[in-house]
Amino acid sequence: MSDSTQPAAPLEGVRVVEFGNLIAAPFCTMLLADLGADVIKVEPPSGDLGRAFGPYINGESAFFLSANRGKRSIVVDFRTEAGRSQALELAVSADVVVNNLRHGVMDRLGLDEASVRAANPDVIYAVVSAFGADGPYAERTGIDVIFQAESGMMSITGDPGSPPGKTATTIGDYVAATNTALGICAALAGRAAGGRGRRVDVSLRDSLIAVQAGWNAIASANGTQPEKTGTASPFLAPNRMFETTDGHFVIAIVSDRHFRLMCEALERPDLIEPFLGNDERLAKRGQLEEVLEPVFASRSTAHWLDLFTDAGLPCGRVLTLPEVWDDPQVRHNDMVHTYEHPTAGTVRGLGSPIRFDGQQTRSDLPPPPLGS
Repeated sequence: MSDSTQPAAPLEGVRVVEFGNLIAAPFCTMLLADLGADVIKVEPPSGDLGRAFGPYINGESAFFLSANRGKRSIVVDFRTEAGRSQALELAVSADVVVNNLRHGVMDRLGLDEASVRAANPDVIYAVVSAFGADGPYAERTGIDVIFQAESGMMSITGDPGSPPGKTATTIGDYVAATNTALGICAALAGRAAGGRGRRVDVSLRDSLIAVQAGWNAIASANGTQPEKTGTASPFLAPNRMFETTDGHFVIAIVSDRHFRLMCEALERPDLIEPFLGNDERLAKRGQLEEVLEPVFASRSTAHWLDLFTDAGLPCGRVLTLPEVWDDPQVRHNDMVHTYEHPTAGTVRGLGSPIRFDGQQTRSDLPPPPLGS
C-alpha cells in the first residue's frame, strides 16, 4: 500500500516493538505490519527461536519467514546492562509493545509494563500468555498441543470412537495472535479518541476455549460431553466429507431447500420425506449416510462438484496445499505471492486475507535477516 495514489494504511505512523518468539507475538505484529505499522523486532544474538526451525531456504527458516514479513530486526544482548537499556529505550519509543515471552521474563529484563509506562504513559502494552497473566496457572509454560488438550479441543477432534486428536496447524497461536491484534487496534482507537494507554492481555488457552463456542453450547445445553463427528457438522446433516472414485469432496446442506435440491440432483426424490427437517436428518444421520456414501463413491469428484454447483449447493474439493496455491480464486485474491528476500532469494509466501477498498493489506517489506 505504498502507492501515493492509495490512501494511507490504517496503522501508518504507529510504531510497534515486538519481543517475541515463534508464532503468537510474531504473527500478531505481522498482522499489524500488514496494516501499515512500523514494526521493530527485538531479538537476542541467537535470534527468534523460530529461526532454527527447518526446512530452510538458502539458510533462512521457512517457518520464520511465514510469520515475520513487514518488520525490521534489531539484535540486543539482554545479558548486558547496555543491551537491557537499549531494549527499554526501544520499548519507550513505541506506541505498542508486544511480547509472548515466558512469565516473568519481561520483568527480569526491566521491560515490565510499569517500567515502560513510567516513561511512556500512553503506551499500549500487549501480552500473549499461555494461561493468563495471573491466577493458579500463570507461571505454567505451554505450547499449542497443551492448549488444544486443555481447552477441550482434542476431546472433540477426530472420528467417532477414535482417540483424542489435534488440528494439523498450531491453531491456538494464530487465534491468540489475531485476538491480540484486535485488542491492540481497539486500544489504539480508544487512545486516539482521547483515552489513555491500555494493557492488552490474551491467553492462548482462553483463545481456543473461545473459538469452540458452538461445541460448548452443545455441552451446556445437554450437560454432557459432545460426541465426535469427524468431518461432519454437529448441527447440520449431511454436512461432511465423502469419498469418490478419485478423491474426496465436501457438501454442506444447511436447509430443507438445499436437501431437496440435492435429492433432485441425485434423482432420489424418495429421500426427501423420510429425512425432511434438519432435526430429522441429524437423528437419522447414520441411515442417511449409508444411502449417500455408495452413491458418492460411484463417481468422480469432478462429477459431483459439477452437479452440485449447477444445483446451487455449497460443495468443494479436498485440496492439497500445492493445489490450493494453484487455485484460480486464490491466485486472483493474491493469497500466494513471491517476494525477494536479501538472503533466501525468491520466496513464495502467503498474502493477507484483509482488504481495504479492494486493496490487499500486505506489507511489501520481506521478513528481516537477523539484525537488519
